[in-house]
Amino acid sequence: MFALNRAPSVSACSRVCSCAGCRGGKVATPMAATPMRHAQARLNRRSSGSVVSVRAQAAATDIVPALAATGEARIRRNFASRHSDMIKYFPSSMGVDDFMGRVEVALAGFGFTGDNTIAMTNLCRDEVTQVLKDKIEAIFGSSFNTNGLGGVLTCGVTGMKAGLSHSPVCNGGRERYVFFAFPHIAINSEGEMGALSRPGRPKTSCACGALLAILGAFKNDGVDKSCKVPGVHDPLDPELTILQQRLARRVRYEKLDVKLLDLPGLTQVAERTITDDLEYLIEKAVDPATADYAVITGIQIHNWGKELTEEGDASIEFVAPAKAYTVVNGLKTYIDLPQVPALSPRQIQTMSTRSLNGVVAKAIQAGMRGSVISEVPLEYLVKKLGGSQLMADGNSYAPNFNPSDSFEWPTWQSRIRLDNNPNRLLSVERDMAAPTMDSPEPAIVHTSFEAPKA
Repeated sequence: MFALNRAPSVSACSRVCSCAGCRGGKVATPMAATPMRHAQARLNRRSSGSVVSVRAQAAATDIVPALAATGEARIRRNFASRHSDMIKYFPSSMGVDDFMGRVEVALAGFGFTGDNTIAMTNLCRDEVTQVLKDKIEAIFGSSFNTNGLGGVLTCGVTGMKAGLSHSPVCNGGRERYVFFAFPHIAINSEGEMGALSRPGRPKTSCACGALLAILGAFKNDGVDKSCKVPGVHDPLDPELTILQQRLARRVRYEKLDVKLLDLPGLTQVAERTITDDLEYLIEKAVDPATADYAVITGIQIHNWGKELTEEGDASIEFVAPAKAYTVVNGLKTYIDLPQVPALSPRQIQTMSTRSLNGVVAKAIQAGMRGSVISEVPLEYLVKKLGGSQLMADGNSYAPNFNPSDSFEWPTWQSRIRLDNNPNRLLSVERDMAAPTMDSPEPAIVHTSFEAPKA
């Protein structure tokens, strides 16, 4: 029904392209410096029919043999097959651009647009959640974030009201807010739970690390040990310990068997907990008499390639929506996002490119249950998350410094060092006796706190 051509990998290019990058095998030249003739050769080869286009409506059994027939080294699992794997853990999951397209269409029907609404985003502090934030901000502009470790809400009523006070004011004086809240999880392209490859890092890391640590604590020590009185937390680790006691109390409330709890299950518990906390703060901070608002919650899923190279699997972002509703003039209306029609591939491509900082969206395919799945380009991940460069051979390169490397002391540094100016060292030493985050209160209360004597 629809088709989008995908540029071939460099390994396929090397067999038919005469550019320097392909003749020399592995090169260490940034993508930006790749000669124009390299790109032109790709275009000529694609138009000549030597590479098979991946059609969005094709089944997995159609795509893999077609790619193999070209001799191309980069053989990927079909997006629909990977989507099917996500549905096993998160039945409501859909492609992130498809999700945002449906959200924008649905909310516009209730009067929420990027021109009159402020987005309030609550994601994990992890930099990889920026992918979803970029999607949100491509529609609603810069958001006010209340991010916390694992997505825990620690901003309180005052923090919430601070963001609301930045909202555009519509005719008649009403304000509009859209609240987004998403904990996250990584399930890589090979189905490894919690596994995430990051640009510039040679080893696999994980997401969400905070939830994984809490899951281990629950299994080792049980849940009751973490059920603290609200407000009690470790001052050196406030967000993690607040998140842990909130999740523990929710697990106890739901009577879940910790022995059977896994990372997807705890991530779902986190979504329910964080959504409940968000709605509680909204109740305290928002006046429906003067403002309309929408709530969109769910789980962000990083289904990235195990190897972040052009030869590796594509990286995909999924979202599993949970709650979606609007409150307009005090009337709450729940929205069934799967019933909102998906955008067309052309619309998805246009929308996706806008959120990718100018990187053109490439592969777009049909997923399961009517969803449209789009790739998160490797070039965007490398540029956005930093720490490496994308090379002409499709590999991610992080510069290394040997311990033996020496760097000459610049002469201007001698002028800015405070130890050369003893009269200014006070600015460094001023905090030596200040109270720390976990220092106890003195046993004797200072007289200034005593009530005045009659």
